[in-house]
Amino acid sequence: MRYDPAWLDSDPYRQLIDGREVGDGKVLPMVDPSTGETFGSYAEATTAEVEAAVAAARRSYDGGEWRRMPGALKAQLLESVAAEIRAGAQRLATLEALDTGKAVSGAITYDIFEAANAFSHAAALARTAHGDVRRSAYPPELLSGGGPEVLTMRTREPAGVVAELLPWNGPLMTGSQRIAIALAAGCSIVAKPPEEAVVTLIELGRILTRAGLPAGVLNIVLGAGETVGERLVTDPRIDLISLTGGTATGRRVMELAARNLTPTNLELGGKSPVIVFADADIEQAVGWAMMAAFVNMGEVCAAGSRLLVDERIYDDVVKGVAEAAAGLPIGDALDRDTFIGPLINERHAEKVHGFLSRAIAAGDGEIVGSPALPERAHPTFMAPTVLGRVRPGSEVEQREIFGPVLAATAFSTEEEALALANGTPYGLNATVFTRDLERAFRVSSALDCGSVNVNCHFTPDMNEGRGEARKSSGHSRVGLDAYTRLKSLNIQTRS
Repeated sequence: MRYDPAWLDSDPYRQLIDGREVGDGKVLPMVDPSTGETFGSYAEATTAEVEAAVAAARRSYDGGEWRRMPGALKAQLLESVAAEIRAGAQRLATLEALDTGKAVSGAITYDIFEAANAFSHAAALARTAHGDVRRSAYPPELLSGGGPEVLTMRTREPAGVVAELLPWNGPLMTGSQRIAIALAAGCSIVAKPPEEAVVTLIELGRILTRAGLPAGVLNIVLGAGETVGERLVTDPRIDLISLTGGTATGRRVMELAARNLTPTNLELGGKSPVIVFADADIEQAVGWAMMAAFVNMGEVCAAGSRLLVDERIYDDVVKGVAEAAAGLPIGDALDRDTFIGPLINERHAEKVHGFLSRAIAAGDGEIVGSPALPERAHPTFMAPTVLGRVRPGSEVEQREIFGPVLAATAFSTEEEALALANGTPYGLNATVFTRDLERAFRVSSALDCGSVNVNCHFTPDMNEGRGEARKSSGHSRVGLDAYTRLKSLNIQTRS
């Protein structure tokens, strides 16, 4: 048996609204990407249920039970959530793999770690969040001697009621990171998991409810972005919209949010460059470049999907990455030996294959490596593919593919490498491999992105680990700042 059926204890899964699970809407199937089989169902939120969820969040925030709770008490609750996530690691990781196609071994070692760590990190912030104090004075030309002394205190307040729209590639990890920080800030939340993957967000909501989170502080509604999501985004009672998703969705959210002038916090796509200079440790660069491109089947916003290599070592590096990728185990997401599982669904797999087919047909690149898939693999599977000598400016070099396709390009000079790296609409992150410390700082400064890694790619702790992205990567703030607003209090201390 691939998993314990008792771990799926709802059919259908329902909304979490004001501390209760409810669901009168249309029942939709949940499909296992590894097999194409339906393993359960969920009830789509009705208009009335979305209304009830927003009303509950608004009431809980305005009532203030959670936002006024002492930081130490908030922290105790958040720490207990972290502990329960760790205790239920096997079950939660299996449900995540079953719902998304994410390899279960990676879900256990990475997603569960990050999800639990998000709540521990948020607990620390709840205890230590603070503002700043400074003295102010009037211009001497306006008032003799600078006038009265004024003390300015700037404090952080919760942003209010947050609509949290979450992605399908890592709903538990990303949902935990966003929800934990929003709770640490004192916000109330209406979260919408992706329609493709709802199970682990409902499980997270149950954990928070058991931990004692007051009713209405976290509400979860299920359904499509075009219906349920847009109802949230256009509701004037929402104070902040937070989206992790694609560029097209981000554009639509901004358009709708503008109707009410609702602030948005967006983390969107990426086309991150991995730059390998000739003086780099090639073995290290090859290993990291392979991981950057193919972890979670490339369904990662921060994936290193472009490999830029000095012409002098180009063949060695690209061949090395292709050989490393060819050895990755491909198979059922619930198999502990699997590294490459299925993509989220057949529709997305067809989209990714389309990018590759068009690139080959147009002569925009050549396949360096693409191992065979297991016999009778479901259509959601795609081999990790390295595309070499990719033409700068081509579709496969410019657009986010969100699948296991790595576009490799050679460069001759540092200036050319930077031009290529900065030459897409995205700016989420970048990676540099070099032994030259001066070059590492020089290139990092010149890269137009929110986060730069040197001689590594993924960081061990993604909580507050990114800077502010630019262009098609979004314009998100990070950490507690994303869910708070500054208030200044000016007090005359001496007349």
